[in-house]
Amino acid sequence: MNEPTAIILAAGVGRRFGLGLADRPKALLEVAGETLLARLIRQLRSAGVTEIVVVVGWGGRHVEDALAGEEGIHILTNPDFRRGAILSLFTARGFLDRDVLVMDADVFGPDEMIARLVGSRHANCFLLDPRSEASGEEQMLMVRGGYVRDIARTPRGEYDRLGESVGFLKLEAEAAGRLRVLLAERVDRGEIDLEHEEVYPDLLAAVEVGFETVDDLAWTEVDFPEDIERARAIAAGTPG
Repeated sequence: MNEPTAIILAAGVGRRFGLGLADRPKALLEVAGETLLARLIRQLRSAGVTEIVVVVGWGGRHVEDALAGEEGIHILTNPDFRRGAILSLFTARGFLDRDVLVMDADVFGPDEMIARLVGSRHANCFLLDPRSEASGEEQMLMVRGGYVRDIARTPRGEYDRLGESVGFLKLEAEAAGRLRVLLAERVDRGEIDLEHEEVYPDLLAAVEVGFETVDDLAWTEVDFPEDIERARAIAAGTPG
């Protein structure tokens, strides 16, 4: 695999935080003196990823200000950021012609998490945490025969392993191009209120995607105010 381009999706409104964010995106929340976005960019660079695309929407000007002067970063704007996240990934479709990492901006984890994804022997790869149980909130990965066969908030079909998706996906160029086609088909049909993960089952039907487990790592997705406290505990070495 060539050096991948990272596509970071940072356009969401962060409704679950209520008025706590004002007009700033979740990606600019700080943990241990570093924003979630700055941490992710630093981790990517430590793993050898130099080209980074950040898709912004809500509070995008704050992200632009925060990243001003940064080398190797492209900022794209999703003007319809209040619709489905499918449109944020579709905004970056011009980069789905090469090896890529598709990443949610609101994930806090250790450097090893990114290194494990980038360095995986699988050309196409999810990060999977088998410790999580399906509550309807998490995106769950269903594995059969050593490959991820489906992803959904509610487990379905036949599988021999189940775990939560961290929110990071590595794809080699051919698979990324297939994803671009699938995104375009959905958008052309007017299906623009979908999460981008809702397109992944079609991709998984056409492409073999492996996984790396992260059950030895402390991480959290930052969806609610209490999640930022968990991230701070992880940074302090006391995740609980």
